[in-house]
Amino acid sequence: MQFGKTTFILVLAAIFVLPFFLYKLIWMYNAVPATGTMCFMGKTLNGQFSSEYPVIKFTVSGKDTIFFNGSDGMQLKRGDLVPVLYYKSNPATARVNTFAGIWVDTIVDASIPFVILLIVFLHPGIIPRKSSIRIGKKPFIQFV
Repeated sequence: MQFGKTTFILVLAAIFVLPFFLYKLIWMYNAVPATGTMCFMGKTLNGQFSSEYPVIKFTVSGKDTIFFNGSDGMQLKRGDLVPVLYYKSNPATARVNTFAGIWVDTIVDASIPFVILLIVFLHPGIIPRKSSIRIGKKPFIQFV
């Protein structure tokens, strides 16, 4: 089977980058909305760096209270109501229902293989310009 350079990189992107977004879309489709309350600001110290994040609580099925940490840098006041999405079978995976609360970690995780593929695509020493990629038995990948 023979591919052009662009097609080959797009196939690799579909294999290595797309699953991050598909997982999050499936999670969002199966997630249940709730309303949480900001309780207090938590603080983490990592060596010389510190981060502050809101600690949010919400009730599951009217009886269990779940606490989780919001995203670093969210500016909330004690008692603020916050939209929450959580997975019914595992409410500990709750997220604040904002773009940053749901997508930032996915974008960061997917950007690592994306940047590597972009370097492979743009660097002429890795895959020569105007070359084709042949996938076969021996050798498995060959640049033609």
